[in-house]
Amino acid sequence: KHPHLNPALATDTTNIRYDVRKAPPHGILLSTYQQVALQPALAQPTYDIRIISKAFPWTVDIRAPAGSVITCSAIFEGLYAMLQEPIVDSEWGIVVNDKSKRETIEKAAKARHEKEKDVRLKRIDWLGETTAFKGLERDEEFEKKRLLPGSQGCKETWVIKFGKP
Repeated sequence: KHPHLNPALATDTTNIRYDVRKAPPHGILLSTYQQVALQPALAQPTYDIRIISKAFPWTVDIRAPAGSVITCSAIFEGLYAMLQEPIVDSEWGIVVNDKSKRETIEKAAKARHEKEKDVRLKRIDWLGETTAFKGLERDEEFEKKRLLPGSQGCKETWVIKFGKP
């Protein structure tokens, strides 16, 4: 379905089991992570990639360091870092009147607070129980709708899918 995307990342071919609540080397079987981490994310050299999702409202823009290309680990690390950021007031304002989404976030945060000391709401809580990486795919219609009017698109825009771990 996506022959130029690394099979470790594509929704139709990935065998990676990654719970995005954990840092990639801890959330992915270590031997698997070590095997795919430094592999290029795409068949052709790619220096910029954008990740969007129907499961959250953020854009993850990943840029390769000078002299390098986007790797699988860059995808996993960029996603993880974005999801560890605290939910800010304007983001909370999006869900304040959506009882179901608000309860999903609060329930996930409560479960997370039992394991870590940080009591702030984090973006990872937005996903609720669907924190398993299921891969990347193309969805040009969603990509067009999701692009903020007046902003620059990214040729390599991919939609990330999640499921229950």
